[in-house]
Amino acid sequence: NRTVSEHCECGLYGLNSPLLGASGLVGIPKSANLQACDANTQFTVTEPTWIALIERGNCTFAEKIKVAARRGARAAVIYNALDKDNSTVLMLHPGAESIVAIMIGNLKGMEILHRIESGMKVTMVIEVGKKHGPWMNQYSIFFISVSFFIVTAATMGYFIFYSARRLRIARAQSRNQRQLKARAKKAIEQLQLRTLKQGDKETGPDGDSCVVCIELYKPNEVVRILTCNHLFHKNCIDPWLLEHRTCPMCKCDILKVLGVEEDVEEGAESVQATVSSRTSNVSTVNEEDNRSETASSGYASVQGADESVLEEHAPSENDNTHLVNNESQPSAVNVLPHIDNPSFEADETQVREVKS
Repeated sequence: NRTVSEHCECGLYGLNSPLLGASGLVGIPKSANLQACDANTQFTVTEPTWIALIERGNCTFAEKIKVAARRGARAAVIYNALDKDNSTVLMLHPGAESIVAIMIGNLKGMEILHRIESGMKVTMVIEVGKKHGPWMNQYSIFFISVSFFIVTAATMGYFIFYSARRLRIARAQSRNQRQLKARAKKAIEQLQLRTLKQGDKETGPDGDSCVVCIELYKPNEVVRILTCNHLFHKNCIDPWLLEHRTCPMCKCDILKVLGVEEDVEEGAESVQATVSSRTSNVSTVNEEDNRSETASSGYASVQGADESVLEEHAPSENDNTHLVNNESQPSAVNVLPHIDNPSFEADETQVREVKS
């Protein structure tokens, strides 16, 4: 004799079945019809404790279960139809609630049937297993909800932080641009203006053209002279200086030359321009500076000149400014550049130093 034991979670309790366990020998209908739809159906087992194995079909689940209950079965096991493999369905059997009723798949049911028909005694034990409902229980729902909340909160927090940072940077850049434009506007107001006349070198046949609009200078046109002595049409250079604040030719920064700080990133307040058109300034000259620096330093010394019209004149002894020094005043150097030489050719400085 050989004993074979097998365990599986392959049964599904009926909707009206008591959730109880059962055990006993397995019996099948004696007739060729294994569906047990006839009320007089007899089974192969006469033991006091046994379980009926019935095929699905031809009548209701309740009728099959009632037949097994009348024959004294402790439970009715109904296996699915031939074309259903091992799938099961939830059985509805109202009125047949006295015994345990479960459904198993066709393959498992046919396996048990063949063993019984071959003369083997099959004992079945039915136990209440774990509930196989929706895969999400309350803990899973709670865990997923918390995880979703954390991920959503982190995403929203990062988005808010990123947006606030972008907005703060944009506002700072906009504020700095406004400050720079305001400083550039003040610096532009300090630059000299000149009205060209007939016979000026700029309006002659060898005169240069404005590098902004690429047009020749004409008489009665108003030009602006930068700190580097380059001149341009006023209407051309003013918008350029508001945006770039540098000379288009030599990249000389008018804010630095005029003493306006350009500390944008640290948000430093603008420093008042050290050059005033109504007060005389004392500048020290480093003779080793390049030409643009020399011209820029010289620009401060002639700031008191008439800003509306600057006429060409030859240097003379009267052009020198005599500075009288005493013990309470330091030595001073005054530099007079050639204003009418925008190409920096033949720059000359007249330096006169008087010591006490």
